Amino acid sequence: MANLSRAIVWTWLAAFAALGAGVAAGEPTPASNATPSPVKLPAVAREFRPDLAGVQRHGKGYRYPQAGWIVVHIEGEPYERGYQHGRLLAPEIVKLIDGLAEYRSRNDPTGAWRDLRFMADALFLRGFDAEFLEEMKGIADGASAAGAKLNGRPLDLLDIVAVNADIETTFLDDALDATATGLEGKRFREPAEGTARKIPESHCSAFAATGPATADGKVVFGHITMWNLVHAVHYKVWLDVKPSRGHRVVMQTYPGGIMSGLDYYMNDAGLVVCETTIGQTKFDPKGIPLADRIRRALQYADSIDGAVKILGEGNNGLYSNEWLLADTKINEVAMFELGTHRSKLWRSSKGEWFGGTPGFYWGCNNAKDLQVRLETVPSLAGRPANPVFHPHDRDRAWLQLFDARKSKIDEAFGFLAFTTPPLAAARSLDAKFTTTDLAREMTSWARFGSPMGRLWEPTDAQHRQFPDVPPLVPNDWTLLRVADPKPADESPGLGGESRPANAVDLAWGSPSRPGHPDIHARDHAPAWRGTILPEGDADLWLASAFSGYERVVALEQACRKQAADDGGDDEDGGKASGLGREAREAIDLALFAPTSKYLMAVSRRGGDTPLSAIRPDLRSDEWYDIAEGKGTLVLAALRRAMGDRKFLAFMDDFGRSHAGRPVGTAEFFAAAEKAHGAPFGRMKDLWLDGDGATSEEALAALGGDVSLRHASGRFWPVGGFERQLDATIIVYGTAAEADAHREAAAILRKKLAARWANILVPIRSDAEVTDADLAANHLLLVGRPATNRVAARLAPSISSARFGTASARVAGRTYANPRTAVAAAGPNPLAKGKDRSVVLLAGLSAEGTYLGIGRIVDSGLLDAEAVVSEADASVVPVFVPIAAVPDTPDPKAGNPFSMLED
Repeated sequence: MANLSRAIVWTWLAAFAALGAGVAAGEPTPASNATPSPVKLPAVAREFRPDLAGVQRHGKGYRYPQAGWIVVHIEGEPYERGYQHGRLLAPEIVKLIDGLAEYRSRNDPTGAWRDLRFMADALFLRGFDAEFLEEMKGIADGASAAGAKLNGRPLDLLDIVAVNADIETTFLDDALDATATGLEGKRFREPAEGTARKIPESHCSAFAATGPATADGKVVFGHITMWNLVHAVHYKVWLDVKPSRGHRVVMQTYPGGIMSGLDYYMNDAGLVVCETTIGQTKFDPKGIPLADRIRRALQYADSIDGAVKILGEGNNGLYSNEWLLADTKINEVAMFELGTHRSKLWRSSKGEWFGGTPGFYWGCNNAKDLQVRLETVPSLAGRPANPVFHPHDRDRAWLQLFDARKSKIDEAFGFLAFTTPPLAAARSLDAKFTTTDLAREMTSWARFGSPMGRLWEPTDAQHRQFPDVPPLVPNDWTLLRVADPKPADESPGLGGESRPANAVDLAWGSPSRPGHPDIHARDHAPAWRGTILPEGDADLWLASAFSGYERVVALEQACRKQAADDGGDDEDGGKASGLGREAREAIDLALFAPTSKYLMAVSRRGGDTPLSAIRPDLRSDEWYDIAEGKGTLVLAALRRAMGDRKFLAFMDDFGRSHAGRPVGTAEFFAAAEKAHGAPFGRMKDLWLDGDGATSEEALAALGGDVSLRHASGRFWPVGGFERQLDATIIVYGTAAEADAHREAAAILRKKLAARWANILVPIRSDAEVTDADLAANHLLLVGRPATNRVAARLAPSISSARFGTASARVAGRTYANPRTAVAAAGPNPLAKGKDRSVVLLAGLSAEGTYLGIGRIVDSGLLDAEAVVSEADASVVPVFVPIAAVPDTPDPKAGNPFSMLED
């Protein structure tokens, strides 16, 4: 393993030195003694600005998403800042508690949480300083005020104490094993009962470098975590605490946390602190919880001495750690192994280096001090324990990196270290590091998800035990700062506007968009009855449209009946239409389908066919799509001409009297004109004999928005490419979130093949796809315009949706939840007259893209111009009125074919 690790390190270094890899565009070339970086940073990595649509505020607190992290700022008195925390993170707090309870007992999570609350009350609650109890009380009250409930009750203080004590509770079994009972070394007739020991799941690696080890003599400091997937998905909160007393503290943490848990901290006094867990030492029930001590150390200490003192005093021994500390004011680093009653401190200021590494400390769950190691043994008189320190594979990897880069360690070393196996092991869930200059601004480089850019999926066993645990999607490296998002007139929003609309998917407690009524639902009362048969080829349109349009009208009647039963108010409080927005959209979508079917067929065929000239062709389906699609539009236009009551009565009478009989178009229109009381004249000629591809008058006769959609190309649904999968390519973005996009592209291809056609669509990156590829194919673009260069180029053609850097607006609604995804279709402007579409499939984060694309395809709801997979809600197709400005449509506007009289 030693030779393998050394080979890996030297291979990385040689390759990067030779290629100069990883230098972001526009950045200066590193000096010859600088560490080559294995990471090519996205252009936005250093200068991130939050999309204002995603910023949420409560009092002086705020939150926003950044590259997979949830950046949270709270400030003020203990209860006040806790209340901000609870209000801002209420949904995530409930999810964490549910996850912790299920992890303890899948069969009885309620009982498991009750037990955790009991232990928190018995062992930890009274060990917390009153300041932090007030803060936790505020978290509980704030979350409850936001709607958080647990088993039907509001959250309380003990819930939040249990959350913050969970890690220490997890180590309690091992601590008790390490605590003597008094029977060790005694002989008994029967052997002692034993229980199987679980292998610890939490593993970390960390380093602290300064002085002779670094290129500028200043501090470079970093930490990476390996843990189980069930817990990992929650530890993405980047919390900035500005208390009314003490130092400002920044930490990686979990929802509801007053301490880090994964233990990466810095404060405004220049202290940086992290830890790696070591063998669990004895438990002292009289001691103070670590959650209290580490938070006090960061909030009130301004030196290594001060932090070490607070950590060591009143130690309860749980969650034993090897702490790395740095004081960036004086560029001093230290390593502090803390057992229960034993500890060891190494300091750079005293030239104390373990392993002969001047200027460099490292940690990787392997205690170095003999006395601390012996505290893991309940009694030296009992069963023999191995006291010998020996280097693990990660110890050796750290030493090899040090040997290769000593005196040259700099910012890029953090990227190198945390992309070097086994330091970045298979279960790595994050990486973060800082330097003296960055720490003085309370800033860190950080990556949430695999530092190697790989998707971490649950195993089959985890799927069975924890079916709701999502995969951990890789995010980009990003520079996390502590700064309030700029005022609205200085920050980017959708399309650059200064005050973006409130996002509908950030509200918690009730989904903002229930699913649409289903046009295919069997419980809709028929709008008319009777199945008619075509008398000849020229009557095929009538037989198919007579059935197809009935479904549309039946849906509309069902929606109106439901509105009447509910009191008739629409969502805007008006009585004019009697239909809510969701019902109106469902009807409009039902009418978009035949428009889309007709115009796509015209596009594929290269021309229209009059209904009177329809002839079946077994080698094509365009004739049928024109017959059914345009035929449905003709019946809708006929309805308009006759008036609603006459039309419905006529259709039912005609259907009943001609059920099961062949019917000719002439016979149908003769009966319609008789019912109407007047001939339809030229309109009928245009409906039956018009060519929509060459006659604007023929298209206009169909009414509604058919002419506009034909002229603009806005007739493509999201799934319009599926008829031509052999002329489709997937293009994923690499401008940002490239790792997640690559994984999402692969799952998209797999799911499309599994839907039916079994065709594997080619995949290209936006950097390698050619103009010829773009012009010849339907394009499925994975990633937002901010992350996909081709999407940015073609975004103006997709007018059904507009995107900000991390938000989207569809049909007047703004979306900004990172887990939301949008699919939006439009014409491919590069196809030069060919029947090709472009579909943008984009989440509002890396995770949103990967998870959302799968949900959208699995839903099968691909017949709309836009589809939204809203976080924590159903996948919903969206109707986008063509006559309205895409981002600000009239909420009452709909398809003109929706004309049932009130």
